[in-house]
Amino acid sequence: MEIEIISRENIKPSSPTPTHLRTHVISVLDQFAPPIYASNLLFYSANEAASISISQRSQVLKQSLSRTLTLYYPFAGRNIDNFSIDCNDEGISYTVAKVSCKLSDYLKQPDFSKFPKFVPEEIILCEMTPGCHLVKIQETMFACGGFAIGFGTTHNIIDATSMMAFLNSWGRMAREGAALSPDFSCSYIFPRNNTFSQDLTLMALTNRLYQEKGIFVGRRFVFEGAMISNLKAKASRLGLHKPTRAEVVVALLFKCIMSASKAKFGTKKKSALLSTLVNLRRRAEPKFPQTSVGNILLLAAITINSEETDAGSFVSQMRETLSTINGDFVKSLQGDHGLQSLHEYLRRLGESYSKGISNGDDIITFNSWCNTGTYSIDFGWGKPLWFPAFGSALGISGSVIQLVDTRSCNGIEAWVSLDEEIMAMVEHDKELLSVASVDPSPLEIDLLKSRL
Repeated sequence: MEIEIISRENIKPSSPTPTHLRTHVISVLDQFAPPIYASNLLFYSANEAASISISQRSQVLKQSLSRTLTLYYPFAGRNIDNFSIDCNDEGISYTVAKVSCKLSDYLKQPDFSKFPKFVPEEIILCEMTPGCHLVKIQETMFACGGFAIGFGTTHNIIDATSMMAFLNSWGRMAREGAALSPDFSCSYIFPRNNTFSQDLTLMALTNRLYQEKGIFVGRRFVFEGAMISNLKAKASRLGLHKPTRAEVVVALLFKCIMSASKAKFGTKKKSALLSTLVNLRRRAEPKFPQTSVGNILLLAAITINSEETDAGSFVSQMRETLSTINGDFVKSLQGDHGLQSLHEYLRRLGESYSKGISNGDDIITFNSWCNTGTYSIDFGWGKPLWFPAFGSALGISGSVIQLVDTRSCNGIEAWVSLDEEIMAMVEHDKELLSVASVDPSPLEIDLLKSRL
């Protein structure tokens, strides 16, 4: 499958950014975040866009993006240094490409190795450089009229929630000509601090987690809504109060991974370490709006008793650890004295990672993007057919579980990276296969086949 680049340009805001907003200062939480580009991808059907030509559709996307950038003005600027962004309206990189195959043919059984072709400059993960674009977008047209939107964003001010808010605003601007303004207040609620320790950044704390020896492979496990309902009911019978979709899915995957680890190493480890990112928007009192821009999240390390792998025990241990990240804790991070509280928390976090590594614990990175609005990103021609969280399938040297919604938003796709020997056992686990399918065609999920 060859992709032909048609054009590249910078899309600038439709109106200039006021002088007093020319410099956007990042927050201390942004200082914690990794200075990297990360890419993602959305696929859209041609059916609902049949009333408009491909060239007209492209113009709608570009023009609405230009208007959206007047609201998200830092995204059209350039990274100055580790502390600020020059909101100079130079614009974001926008690439138009085309591919000769039909979308339905590609989605019959997607080749994960081809995903980079659909994202700007084939970037999956790379470090930022001074003066770089903060956002890059690629629109790829299929022969049938379907299209893909690939996007790369810098993690220094854009977390997953910020990214989804931006894309939903762009979609609403394309559909309705107006969108909600983002909230940039976190840059002064959590003011930057030049004395933030570089030894306590996310990259520094987790660097050793992604340097495991061995060969790692990625798989995608799809849990349909009915099966998740069964898992939740089972967890409730074990005494768990209101289990969530993400909780019961990660609990089952953890159980399968621990079983495989025991079979491989022949010893029963007493504990495992679950590393996860926590969205502080939901835990603040009052809650921060979902339109808040920035890395409003922190890392947490959850020590799990690997002998207690039933959903009730697993989720209870997870909830107990995360309960300390509450409204009072978020409040302690705010203002000029927030750095001390943040440093104390991150030092304890670093000690947890060091202890887990020295103990030889299984360390698993877990993140959930469920309920972030992925499948509401509608540019006027219907919601996405598929949002593949493919980063975990492209050779991450570590154990990773990334959860995203299915199109119906009641199911979950779990994109998992594991040591190949562990994965060989997990993907054949009978309990897992009774509730999940391995790498099914996206066309088989939520009855999409009839829509293409």
